[in-house]
Amino acid sequence: MEKIKLLIVGITMNCAGTEKSFLSFADCLDFDKYEVDLLLAKKEGLFLDLLPKEINVIEMEKYGDMFTLTGANAAKVIINDFIKNNPLLIFEVLPYFAKTLLFPKKRSFTAMRLWVHMMRHFPVTEKEYDVAVAYWGDKTMFYTVDKVKAKKKIAWLHFDYSNPPRDDKLYGKYFAACDKIVTVSDKIDESLKQKLPNIADRCVMMENIQNVSLIRRMADTAQTFTDDFDGKRILTVGRVSEQKGYDFALEALIRLVNEGYNIRWYVLGGGDEADIYVLKARANQAGVGDRLVFLGTTINPYGYIKDCDIYAQPSRHEGKPISVEEAKILCKPIYISNYLSAGEQLADGRYGVIGEIGAEGTYEGIKKLLCDSELCRKFTEELSASDFGNTNEIEKFYTMIK
Repeated sequence: MEKIKLLIVGITMNCAGTEKSFLSFADCLDFDKYEVDLLLAKKEGLFLDLLPKEINVIEMEKYGDMFTLTGANAAKVIINDFIKNNPLLIFEVLPYFAKTLLFPKKRSFTAMRLWVHMMRHFPVTEKEYDVAVAYWGDKTMFYTVDKVKAKKKIAWLHFDYSNPPRDDKLYGKYFAACDKIVTVSDKIDESLKQKLPNIADRCVMMENIQNVSLIRRMADTAQTFTDDFDGKRILTVGRVSEQKGYDFALEALIRLVNEGYNIRWYVLGGGDEADIYVLKARANQAGVGDRLVFLGTTINPYGYIKDCDIYAQPSRHEGKPISVEEAKILCKPIYISNYLSAGEQLADGRYGVIGEIGAEGTYEGIKKLLCDSELCRKFTEELSASDFGNTNEIEKFYTMIK
């Protein structure tokens, strides 16, 4: 029997939620039935060596840098990748840059439309596939729709489509070009259907796959805290960015330390050095420089999660963060902000504390856990009695591509 040719389009294999989600997904694939290519914008990242050996990893020949654009490097990348080779392309780019200056509130809309416009210069993939999956979100969806030859195309939506606001005309066009759109939580599914009802019949809710036994085994052999701190350890896993709410965490940390709580807040994840510097400088200025600890990145974060006292996710917005699911599996007292899928993740407060988004909500939620050991014990017992294994979710994917 001939194998189904499956292409998955990604960006990198860095230590982040989408990449962790993909590793669990990939481990469940039936390689006797599927011939799998993973096309990465950049063939790099600590998780690269963890991919199943059956997956053929390939790198985009050109323009991979376009998938890692930020506001800080956009002009430089576009100049180096396009304008140096064809100076006339400056006339295509200038109107978009002008719009970002004239209409700053629509800057994110304009930036994404510029990205899609420049994508017309990307080459089309040579190989034709039975199924192509845009697993890494919006840019990979745009690329898969326009540049990949496949009989069926599936887009993965890991984020809350409605927050921050997105360009419905642009996204709606590309969602409509996909055969299926995978959403990772009921709330995200509802939100997308409400915003774009014309694509509701294409949406399939499929939770991120979690391999419970593997996570628990890895936690027992992972590196962990080495600072001999004798107070309460609070941990957040995630890239240092505005979305993740580390500024809220810092404000809460300052207040709690000033009130006499013996705590340290640890950050496990990479990010822009400038953003990290700002947080460190603010912590030092407030006298809590030794209380905010940046651990960098690691392939195996589970030792830190297992050994922390509180797991916290003070984000401004989220899809359904993998790290919260991992903290649930490792039975930690959890605080999260009230992002879209928060109630779904913590069973409306049965598995942890949900607080209002912001510094005040973060402060109150963490303080509640610090002050109430009985509540923490209750959460741990609830989590210990629950089964979070869901490797059977892969069957939904197989049904989609039949």
